[in-house]
Amino acid sequence: MQISLSLLVLFISFSALAECKFKKHVTKIFSFSGVTSIALREYGLLKNPVVKGISVFNPIGKDEFSGKRFPGGIFLAPGVFQELAGGVIFYDESRELERMLSPMSSVQGVEFKTRNLTPVEVSGYVKVQISPFIESCEKEADAYMTKTMKLEQKLMGLFPKLKTEVFYLGSVLETNPPSMLMVNDGVVKLLKEKKLIRTYPSPLAYVSWSSRLMQMLPRDTIHIGVLDSGQDLMRNVSRKGNKINLTYPGSLVPGLSQLEAWVYLHESMNAGI
Repeated sequence: MQISLSLLVLFISFSALAECKFKKHVTKIFSFSGVTSIALREYGLLKNPVVKGISVFNPIGKDEFSGKRFPGGIFLAPGVFQELAGGVIFYDESRELERMLSPMSSVQGVEFKTRNLTPVEVSGYVKVQISPFIESCEKEADAYMTKTMKLEQKLMGLFPKLKTEVFYLGSVLETNPPSMLMVNDGVVKLLKEKKLIRTYPSPLAYVSWSSRLMQMLPRDTIHIGVLDSGQDLMRNVSRKGNKINLTYPGSLVPGLSQLEAWVYLHESMNAGI
C-alpha cells in the first residue's frame, strides 16, 4: 500500500511538472488561422521554435511572436510553399487554399471551420483540433476554456435590458456604411440565442442589408461598425449618435478574442461612450 501511494505521489509530481509542448513528430507549425494563433498563445506555445510563422492578419503583437509573418491564406505566393514543406499548416476555411495545399504531399493542412459557432463552441472545437499535435497541455487547455466561459458570462452581465444592435464589417462613421452585416455568427449569434439583442432580420450568418428592412428596425437601433486592428493591437470605441465604431485586435476572429472585443465594446457603451 505504501509503495502504491508513493508511486501515485510520484506520478502526480511528474504530471505537474510536465511541460505543454508539441509532439516529437511535429517539427514545423505555420498558423494562418487567427483562432489557432490565439490558442497557441494561450497555451504558451506561440514562442516555441516549432512555430515557424503566422499570418500578418493574426491579432498577435510583436512581443508575443518574433518569427516570420506571412501574407497569409489565399494571398500566399506560390514560392512560399517550398518554405512550408514538411510543416503543419493551420488555416481558416478556404476552398482556394485547400485547393493549393491538397496536391502537396510534404505539407499537412488542417482546416478550421468555425462558421455558425458561438465563442465557447469555437474554443472547444479548436482545443480538439490542435490536440493531435501537442502533449501535456491539459492544464493549459482547461485554462483556455475557463477563460472563454468567464468572458462569456461577463458579457452576459453587460446587458441590463434587451437592445437592438446591427453589426457591420467595417466603419459606420463614414458617409457610406459597409454593405455586409454579421447576423448569425460568433458573438452576435450568442447574444441572439440568449435573447440579449435583436438585430437585422436574416437567417444567414453574413448578409448584405437592404434599406427596406433597415427602415423596419426600431428608432433606437445602435449601428456598430466592427474593425479588426490585427497585429497593431489598437483598441478604441468612437461614437456619433447611434453609430459606433469598435476597433479591437481579433474582433473578427471567432472565439476568445471576439468575446474580449464585445466586452470592451459594451463596457465602453455602459460607461457612456
